[in-house]
Amino acid sequence: MPILEWNDDYSVGVSIIDTEHKQLVGMINKAYDSVKNMEEEKVLKILVKDMCDYAVSHFSTEERFMEKYGYPAHEEHEKMHHDFTVKAEALDLLIKSGNPVEPVKVFKYLADWLRNHILKTDKDLGRFLNEKGVE
Repeated sequence: MPILEWNDDYSVGVSIIDTEHKQLVGMINKAYDSVKNMEEEKVLKILVKDMCDYAVSHFSTEERFMEKYGYPAHEEHEKMHHDFTVKAEALDLLIKSGNPVEPVKVFKYLADWLRNHILKTDKDLGRFLNEKGVE
């Protein structure tokens, strides 16, 4: 069972952002399933690294929109992205180090963070961009 299921409530009304959110949700679920199914550690390492890289790429997409259209909460929003990236990279380092880690707890944190971020912060950004004519 996925840790985070996409539904239309998560749509922010900007096609590229919604597409990237769906991809990020899928990546979190795939890595989480890898942990739950106790797959080989090397598989988990690859999935977590890919998820971290994709999150950085996605955040850049949002930040370009914020800069281009003069989003008033740009700095606060960008800090939230940074905080997520730090937590995701910490998970990546823990897994690479071979130290015992409770990745299920970390994935739950990441999924909750993403859910809340999309439903509040990204929805606000989506409304702002829609008002600027971005779909």
